[in-house]
Amino acid sequence: MAEDPCQEAIELRQIKRDLVTGSAASVTRFGEDEVRYTKADLGRLDAMIAQADRECAVQNGERPKRRRFAMGARFRPY
Repeated sequence: MAEDPCQEAIELRQIKRDLVTGSAASVTRFGEDEVRYTKADLGRLDAMIAQADRECAVQNGERPKRRRFAMGARFRPY
């Protein structure tokens, strides 16, 4: 895609919007029958958007959001 991760995130969001609204649907006709379909992995697309957002944040000098948090444990004495 784009060299700039911020621009790539914008383009990926546009692709997702097109898929969800049906603008990117393919149409196949067999006589009078018509089939509309799209082939997309929305989970993978969301992951690509998140990755581009993280790279954009790093490029702009910000700290990216943490994806995982440490699990805390407390022990109560009896």
